[in-house]
Amino acid sequence: MDCDLESYGKYNGGFFHTDALQSGKADVATLVFWNFEIPEAKAKGLEHASFFSLKEWGVPDFCQLVLMTTPARFSELQPKLRQLVLGMRRATGIIHQQPALAQKYYYNFVQYQNAAPTQQAIIDATFQATLPAFPNDNNMSLEYYQRLMSWLMDTNQVSNSTGASQIPVSTYWTNTVSW
Repeated sequence: MDCDLESYGKYNGGFFHTDALQSGKADVATLVFWNFEIPEAKAKGLEHASFFSLKEWGVPDFCQLVLMTTPARFSELQPKLRQLVLGMRRATGIIHQQPALAQKYYYNFVQYQNAAPTQQAIIDATFQATLPAFPNDNNMSLEYYQRLMSWLMDTNQVSNSTGASQIPVSTYWTNTVSW
């Protein structure tokens, strides 16, 4: 997007994007998820709320679950991390194969029965939008991280104190616990 960031005020309302829009404290929100904030905005009466993907403007999609640790901790915890990844895969299988069971667990967790009707509508819409979004495979490609690192460096969001053109992605990225 082409804009002068200094011309706009900034408001940090945490993750309460819809509240900031509804109150008029913000006109635009970033780090919005189409499956959370958009159903919430619609349920709260913000009918004109819409979503655009930052990918469409050259910003890599960085909004997925990425497990991070140090090399030493990775080596120490690799068997447990593998169990975690396999558990996530199993949970995703349940979500896809038994959506009613997944809904039961989710509604218990968010205390659906105690929620106000407006909040129940948000919970319903969020669940329905999120259900198909779980990937069967959480592996990420080396190319993805190379593009992300290049973008971070090109936009001066990270610097490389070694003077090298780019930190080798292979020093911090692996899918080995997914196998």
